[in-house]
Amino acid sequence: MVTLSPPSQFLAGCPKFRILVLGNPESTKQELFSRIFGVDLEKKLVDDAFNGSQSIEQELDLHGQNERLAIHTSPNFWADDEHVYDQVCNFLVSRSTPSTRLEDRVHCIWYCVASEVGRPVGQLERRFFNEALGSLASNVPAVLVFTKYNEFVSQVRLDWSHGAQSYGQSKVVVSHILRDLSSEKFEKQIGRKWADALGDSNGRIIPRVCVSDDDESSFLALAETTLAGLRQRWVRLAFAAAQRNSASISTQFCADTAATEYFSVDTGHARKLHGVDMGDILPNFFAKAVQLFNMRDTAATLVAPSLLGRVLDATFDASQQKPLLAECLGPRSGVEVGEPRSQNTLLMSLSPHERAVLLAQAVAGIVLFLRRLASSQWAHKDYAVTLTEGAVVRALDEIWRMGRDKTSRLLETIEASTIFTMCPLKKAIADLIARAVENADGTSKPDHHRGAPRTIIVEDESDSHEISLSFVNDKGPEDVVLPCGLTILPLN
Repeated sequence: MVTLSPPSQFLAGCPKFRILVLGNPESTKQELFSRIFGVDLEKKLVDDAFNGSQSIEQELDLHGQNERLAIHTSPNFWADDEHVYDQVCNFLVSRSTPSTRLEDRVHCIWYCVASEVGRPVGQLERRFFNEALGSLASNVPAVLVFTKYNEFVSQVRLDWSHGAQSYGQSKVVVSHILRDLSSEKFEKQIGRKWADALGDSNGRIIPRVCVSDDDESSFLALAETTLAGLRQRWVRLAFAAAQRNSASISTQFCADTAATEYFSVDTGHARKLHGVDMGDILPNFFAKAVQLFNMRDTAATLVAPSLLGRVLDATFDASQQKPLLAECLGPRSGVEVGEPRSQNTLLMSLSPHERAVLLAQAVAGIVLFLRRLASSQWAHKDYAVTLTEGAVVRALDEIWRMGRDKTSRLLETIEASTIFTMCPLKKAIADLIARAVENADGTSKPDHHRGAPRTIIVEDESDSHEISLSFVNDKGPEDVVLPCGLTILPLN
């Protein structure tokens, strides 16, 4: 008999993601915490956290908004304050040694700097990245976060428009010219300066992320960059549960969990784990997936006994699957939890191939529901709103109304997969589940999708040149004339 790991122990290896944020009131704003971790912090609390009035050892008081997160703060080293520098170094020593429990260690550092052209790199900043970081906390990843990038872009736009260079150009072309121009100017005026100051950082690559308050993709880039730097499995899992920015991160970790814990590839095929009943697997997975999506559920809406059945009922509409689902979640008279059912059941009459497909579809349906529900919270961006039964009903209705069209896409993506006939690695199972969910949610990006880069031809009298621009609609420019007289023609 196989025993599943209890949901209560799912995140026990590292219950909280612990981050050290170095900044100042000018470079570190509330949005950094609300957009990534879904916590709404008062401006005064954030200001106090970076003006030196709060001890680096003291976690920020999040007022219970995210139990999977611990934030430590300190002023950065722009002021060349040796006392602050020593405090940070001592903190890193005490919080990064192998003898320190994993949950008490600092798992990542965000070093926040405002995107200001005239700001030089301080001497202590050079020393920190080139000496202290490598010697005191060699296993702690760091990200250089350039905040207020939108203000830098606004200044580039203002300077560019004063030259009347935008005359006669569409908004689409102007936006892409400004994007490329801003990136080029930033690298020349700010990025290169920091790259020179950091040197090789003792052989470490310090990733850089520019964050704009008005650009959600920049916060997604910060979340993904933070995750990419984490190496320890438990710490990666802790970050996935703490973040409330990327539904794709939560989806992938749910898929990885399902593939690792409930499937087997011993025979070279994807199969349901032998010796454990599907009626035990699905509640076990649901409870773990809820922890990964980490919604603010003060009313315990997600632990309602009937909810799993409602989710599966919305996912599987075909009448022939209803008896199977009812059997999965129904009472099993005389059968202990963990024991397989008797052979005299509908489920046991299925082939191993069919049971594996059904399990993968059910798991994907659960993840799709939680993804839709989380998106309704995370869409507020300022903070994660408290979950209600009304939000659950709306998410279920969305899945049902998505309908047979999109939900069938989820079921068919899994049913048509070749992993059930040939699968050497569990990663293939996780990738299939994640892909099926992304497809059903409409977030996957095929090769030719709306807004994809389109190649256009730029012609003048002397020669023909090909350039590439990315347009945000299907039309692209039709009659754009550049100041130099070149005409842009769409390539259909």
